[in-house]
Amino acid sequence: MVPGSTRNPSDYGPVDVDDVGGSVPIHVLHVDDDPARVRLSETFLDEHIDDVKVSTDTDPYEALERLDDIDVDCIVSDFDMGAMDGLEFLESVRERRPDLPFILFTGKGSEDIASEAISAGVSEYLQKGGGPEKYALLANRIDNVVSQYRAEQAAERYQERVNTVYERVTDAFFALDADWRFTFVNERGRELLDREKGELLGKNVWEEFPEALNSQFEDEYREAMTTQEATTFEAYYPPLDTLFEVHAYPSEEGLSVFFRDATDENRIRRELHREKELLEQVLETSPVGIVVADSEGELVKANQRALDVLGLTEEEVKNRTYDSSEWQLTDENGNPIPEEDYPFSDVFERGVSKSDVRVGYDGPDGEWTLLSVSAAPIHSADGDLERVVFSVEDVTEMRERQQELEAQNERLEEFARTVAHELRNPLDIAGVRVELERRERDAEHLEEAAVALGRMEDIIADLLALAEQGKVVDDPEPVPLERAFENAWSTAGTGATYELADDLPTVLADESRLRELFENLVGNAVTHAGEDATVRLLPTEDGFAVEDDGPGIPASERERIFETGFSTAEGGSGFGLSIVERIAEAHGWTVDATEADDGGARFEVGSVEFVEE
Repeated sequence: MVPGSTRNPSDYGPVDVDDVGGSVPIHVLHVDDDPARVRLSETFLDEHIDDVKVSTDTDPYEALERLDDIDVDCIVSDFDMGAMDGLEFLESVRERRPDLPFILFTGKGSEDIASEAISAGVSEYLQKGGGPEKYALLANRIDNVVSQYRAEQAAERYQERVNTVYERVTDAFFALDADWRFTFVNERGRELLDREKGELLGKNVWEEFPEALNSQFEDEYREAMTTQEATTFEAYYPPLDTLFEVHAYPSEEGLSVFFRDATDENRIRRELHREKELLEQVLETSPVGIVVADSEGELVKANQRALDVLGLTEEEVKNRTYDSSEWQLTDENGNPIPEEDYPFSDVFERGVSKSDVRVGYDGPDGEWTLLSVSAAPIHSADGDLERVVFSVEDVTEMRERQQELEAQNERLEEFARTVAHELRNPLDIAGVRVELERRERDAEHLEEAAVALGRMEDIIADLLALAEQGKVVDDPEPVPLERAFENAWSTAGTGATYELADDLPTVLADESRLRELFENLVGNAVTHAGEDATVRLLPTEDGFAVEDDGPGIPASERERIFETGFSTAEGGSGFGLSIVERIAEAHGWTVDATEADDGGARFEVGSVEFVEE
């Protein structure tokens, strides 16, 4: 159910004795129409009360006016004072000071007056007469009523301070007495319990919140009161649709309860728990090895894939630092890495990330493997390094396959050059013979033979280019797109025109191969759009695009145009766009054929790395 709290003022600390009156003079106002009587009271009260100040007045009307200007602890008044009697005077005093002690000290005594005085609310009723002993009794009565009055005032002031404190605390708070009645509820408590100010005070908690009966709230509260031991718990209260976090503190006088709405916090806690479980599953099922280090470089976690790649147990990994000499790291060629060149020190020292660092690793089984390691720092909200996450992949087989592929490419290139050389010699001879024969006579067959020989020469050149473009670009450099395109256009030998966008970026590329990519795209545009075509170079979000204003590419053919040997132009070799695709792939780029806004052909090259100028 709801949470709550009620404690006696003594539970919060001692009451200041000065507030009760131990060392503060007692100020008495004695009102009597007999001047001699008030002079006597000054003398005897001073004799019987250690520290007293007595003010006197013979006119009750003047005494009332003085009450607005002086601070007194007690009024001693006669009954019969002419125009105003003592009870009328009491009534006027109560209008100004409702709780001020008032002693009726009169020579005119009777049971009727005494009864009327008590009903009117006098603190004490005492008859004059009897000599000095009567003043000793009066002094005693004054001391008693003032002590009680000051104690009550001190308690009220203290309770006000306590209430002020509980109104200012951010947690909700309420107090219950031993009979389970509310004695205090702060503003935050009223908000959470959905009640108005004063609505709960004096009410029984189980009657006001009946759904709390037979719930964890009742069990915890009653157990706390029985054992007199504090309790902390979380429980859901359906009528308020709220999960409360409760801290209840019992005393002999009742129960003090601090509580707060933990509904959203609990939801976030559950979500964080689910996220943690998900991350744990991702970590353990990841095909990539993951190792986590703390801010000091101590390894604190490794998933199973990392353990398999490193050939170590989790305990062995946790007994190492990221730069431990036990790792036996080398460069890609097997040469030991000097300590001062350790590749991941910058991650810890300067908070920079490292990506795809290739290092050799001598495992515990004596096998050397090539690893690709990436490292990323994780910082706190204050910017302090908290963790470093390493990803580890065994790329030994990948490098071997790459080396084999490079060897195959080299053999292919050598084969293509050899074949081209062997074919070009007889083609040159045949071409010369045809040309000589054409000089002797003009024959249609000789013209067609010359065209066929020229086409064979173009095919051989394209084959050599195609074989060359399969190589991976290992050392790209910053290349302005505008410069590469204009250099390509200068060798195109066309009457077409081109347009360059104003915001063309600089990219990382092999400039000669990028230029060849543009040459083939320009050649393709002129072939299909004609010599009067306009070719445009435009930037895109992740690369660039080349488009023309020609007839465009039919949607049914866009999937095939990059196939080697496929061409829709009469006499085309079908190698130009294949070369474009090979060059793009060698850079790690993508290339797609689509349609320009005006219906022409558009080729988009993506995944390009830009260079900030």
